[in-house]
Amino acid sequence: MLAKLPALPVTQRTKVMLGVAVCAALARLPGVYDRPFWEDEVASARVLSQSTLGALVHRVAYKESTPPLWYAIGWVVHLAGVPLREERLLSVLFGAVLAAGTVALAHRFVSLPLAGTAGLLVALGGEFVTHGHELRAYELFALLSLLFGLCLVSAIEVRSTGRNVALASTVALGGSTHYFFAYSVLAALVWLWLDPRVRAMRTRLSLSILAGGAIAALWAPLMLVQYHHDRFSWIGPFRVRYVVAVPLRLFTQAWNNTTVGAVLSTTALVVVMLGCRRLAATAAGTAVAVLGLGPLAAGALAWLAGSDTFDLRNLIGIGPFVATAVVAALELLPLRAYAPVAATASLALVVSLALYGGDHLPRFDRIAQTLVRAGWNGREAIAVFGRPTLYQSPLGWYLPHQPRLREAHPVGSSCGPVFVVHPSGRVTVLRGTPGRRLVRRATLLVEPGRAELCAHRRIERA
Repeated sequence: MLAKLPALPVTQRTKVMLGVAVCAALARLPGVYDRPFWEDEVASARVLSQSTLGALVHRVAYKESTPPLWYAIGWVVHLAGVPLREERLLSVLFGAVLAAGTVALAHRFVSLPLAGTAGLLVALGGEFVTHGHELRAYELFALLSLLFGLCLVSAIEVRSTGRNVALASTVALGGSTHYFFAYSVLAALVWLWLDPRVRAMRTRLSLSILAGGAIAALWAPLMLVQYHHDRFSWIGPFRVRYVVAVPLRLFTQAWNNTTVGAVLSTTALVVVMLGCRRLAATAAGTAVAVLGLGPLAAGALAWLAGSDTFDLRNLIGIGPFVATAVVAALELLPLRAYAPVAATASLALVVSLALYGGDHLPRFDRIAQTLVRAGWNGREAIAVFGRPTLYQSPLGWYLPHQPRLREAHPVGSSCGPVFVVHPSGRVTVLRGTPGRRLVRRATLLVEPGRAELCAHRRIERA
C-alpha cells in the first residue's frame, strides 16, 4: 500500500511548481524566436490568417487533422493584434502550466522532491519542448489531458457538483482539441466499469464524462471529413517496437533507432509498469496508471486494426502520467538511492535536450531571403534536395507574395534559370539546361500559373 504522505505547506509545493514552470518556459522560449515555421506550422498560420471564423472552420475541415478549438483560440488572439510568431508563446504558457501541474499530480502519490522530478521530466522532455514552442495544438492537448486526470482524481476523492462539472468541461475542451483525447476518455470509462473500488461513483463520473463527450462529439462530422483526406499514410504499418518506445521517446531521442535504444525503451516501459503497479494500490492512483498506459494501448490496437494515426506527438497527452509512474517506481528504491537516481535522470535529460532536442530544420526564412538577393522573382524554379514537402510550404510562406509552390519535373531541352538550394542552405543559380545529375537528385518547386520552366512546354507534376 502507498503510505499516506504528511501534508507539506502549500507554499513549499508552490515554490517547486513555480520553479518547474520557469524551467519549462526557459527551455521553450528560444524556439519561439530562433526557429522558422516548418510545414505544419505554416498550415496553422494559414488557418489563423483567415478573415472569418467560418472560413477558419472550413479550412480546418479540409486542410487539418484535429478539431478546431485550438485554432479558434489562436484566431481570436491573432485578431487582437498578436503576430503569428508570438502566438507560439501560447504553447510556451501551456507547457509551463503542464509541467507545474505534473508536480501537483505526482505529489498526490510521492514525496515533493520526486514530484518535482516528475515535473522536470515534462519540463525538459524532448517531445514536450519541441511542441512547446510550436504554432500547433499539441501542448494544449497535453495540458487538457493532465487536467482531465486531475479532475478525475479529484472527483474520485470528493463528491461535489463543482468537481463533476469541472470533469465534464475538461472532457469537452480536450475532445475539441485533439482526437486522441478520446483514448484517454475511453480508458477512464473502461476502468470505471471494471474496478469494484469505484462502483459507488462510476455512474456519476461516467455521466459527467459522457456529458462533456457529447459536446466534443459535435465535431464528429468534421472529423469524418478530415479522416477521409488520408493525411496519415506516411505512418506506415504497425510496428511493435515503435509502441514500446513511446514512454522513453516522449522524453528523449537518445540512441533512437539503435539496439541500445531498443534496450532502453524496453527498460523504460518496465519501469513505467512497475510504477503503475505501485500507483494501483489506490483508486486514484489506478486512474493515473490507466491514463498513462490506456491511451497507448488503445492507440496501438487501433493502429494494428488498420487506423494509421499512431504517432508520438499524438500520444503527448500520456506524458504527465508516465512521468508520475516513473517517480512512483523510483520510490521503490531505498531512500538513499532514489534521490541520486532522480538527480542523475534530471541531469541526463538536460544533456539529452541539448544534444537531441528538436528537429534540425533548414532556416527557411534565411533561404528565402538569399533566394531574393540572388535574383529569384517568382518566375523561376527552385531546386531542393531531400524531402520536397519539407521546403514546399515554409519557403512559400517566407518568399515575397507567399507563392504556393508545387513539385514539378522539367521537360524540353531549354529551361530558364534554376535556383538551387543546397542542403547547407547555400543558393546557387544554374542557367540553361539543368544537368542530368541535378534533375535526378533534386526536386523542382514552382508556382503554378507563373513559373515557366520551359518555353511552350508542359510542366508535369512530380
